[in-house]
Amino acid sequence: LAQESRIRRSIRYRSTVGSHPTSRLSAYYPITELAMSLRFGQHFIAAFLCGLGLLPCTSRATYDVGDAEEDDTMSMLQRPAIATPDAEASAAAAGAGRTWPILVPLQRESVPLIRNGKTVAHKTSYAGAISIGHPAQDFRVVFDTGSAHVVVPSAACSSESCLEHRSYNISASSSALAVNVDGSQVEAGELGDQVTIGYGTGKVVGEFARDEVCLGGDSEETRACVKVSMVMAVEMTTQPFKSFNFDGIFGLSLDALAVAPEFSFFNRLAGSGFGGELQFGVFLAGPDAGQEHSSEIALGGHNSKRLLSPLQWTPVAKEQMGYWQIEIKEVRVGNKTLDVCKDGSCRGVVDTGTSHFGVPGSSIGEFQRALTTEGAEDEDCRFVDAPSMDLVLEGIMLSLGPPNYMRPLPIPVGVEVGSARGVTVESGSQVDQPAASATPSSNSDVATGGTASKASHSCAPRIMPVNLPAPLGPNLFILGEPLLSRYYTVYDWKQAQIGFGLAATKANKEALIQAGQAVDSEDEHEEEIYSFMQVTVTVSVRYKQAGVVARGRRTLTAPGLALPM
Repeated sequence: LAQESRIRRSIRYRSTVGSHPTSRLSAYYPITELAMSLRFGQHFIAAFLCGLGLLPCTSRATYDVGDAEEDDTMSMLQRPAIATPDAEASAAAAGAGRTWPILVPLQRESVPLIRNGKTVAHKTSYAGAISIGHPAQDFRVVFDTGSAHVVVPSAACSSESCLEHRSYNISASSSALAVNVDGSQVEAGELGDQVTIGYGTGKVVGEFARDEVCLGGDSEETRACVKVSMVMAVEMTTQPFKSFNFDGIFGLSLDALAVAPEFSFFNRLAGSGFGGELQFGVFLAGPDAGQEHSSEIALGGHNSKRLLSPLQWTPVAKEQMGYWQIEIKEVRVGNKTLDVCKDGSCRGVVDTGTSHFGVPGSSIGEFQRALTTEGAEDEDCRFVDAPSMDLVLEGIMLSLGPPNYMRPLPIPVGVEVGSARGVTVESGSQVDQPAASATPSSNSDVATGGTASKASHSCAPRIMPVNLPAPLGPNLFILGEPLLSRYYTVYDWKQAQIGFGLAATKANKEALIQAGQAVDSEDEHEEEIYSFMQVTVTVSVRYKQAGVVARGRRTLTAPGLALPM
């Protein structure tokens, strides 16, 4: 038996269930020849009993040696691998009966960053639950507006980061299908296409699968499910993936950023005839104690209970690039308008997958000098006397104060945190390499506005440099957690616009009360920063030619992300 179990073959089993010949169920599993013989014996007995009238004859099955399914019991419970028109209509009808928007709770994870035995900062992320396949495999993912794909570790991944997290087993899902980038099925004995996705920090290498992805509650009324193509990661960089408890990434960018529209969850949901609005809303509760479980994402609309002010809308800039990006007309620090946007070239990507506020790399020094101030060892830097930072958009002005952009903990003299490299095209491949810090130690000139200081600590902003070339850069801001914990954001697919409203966080409510307004209800220097903004995608098309595995490589870069012919 032990020897036999090591001999594996792929068997394809097709089952046409009941009176619905359009429901053709296919899946792929490795099985032993011994198990195959037992299964044929079972079906022979079943057929014999059926002929005697002792068992119902409601299904018929055909076996083709060479492709995959484990047993008929599982196959009768699975849903179609590719939805038929009847199934799509059924899904649309079910969607119409749901309560929209569907709310997915997000949990804030805070990991301390230790320097010289002391906590000098925290790495933070917000993750929520999804399930994939039948039976459901559960994962925690970062819902990321800066990337396009659903990415989870594969059971075949042996990277250190993969082994720290839950992994997706395609063989264990009766609704799964291995696919290529063009959606075609990976045939038995063939190698599937691969993709390399470079993020602002870190990268993954993966293969493709199509399966049902669900998010929301436990009941049909509070859950949304859609069949979508996704990435099974077979390699994941140590930073930032090993540092956090979340398993993967749930991309929510516009579909132009995806390798194909079938890989965009929201695009697939929008095309399924669901009953909600073509919007989703994001609420990040921020770092306040007791608020770790208060954040959420709303799918199919937005949650007006999370707003303290009406939404104000601004259009998406350069929609064809796939990012939720907006034009920034001016940036002001205190009463001074900075020079960086005077030529009208500034834009900002609103990115729920970035922990910091990203500023153009050429201007990082100017922002550091303007926003950094002296601090004391036991001081909460969010409440120091420091200037506000204002972003002037199309018809809107967004304002951030020290409670939003400042690191809570003061930084001791001689201690450096942050990253001088920040977000670059190459950052995904270089994430584990050391680099100088972007946040200067408190005894530097930058930290004290250009003059030497005897202060033992400094209060520094949570900013990072963004060094991306045209057409996405060079004057690109990444509007990450510091801005998103102040403003509730709504992403409108139909109108290609983003709505901003003051978020109903504890900090915002307290600030309004104090103002007299009514309130309605890799390297050690690299670890703190993370950004899942997608900057490169490379697809390797693998195929067999005359018995030899050949490769064709097609590269997609963030500015265009169009497959060249």
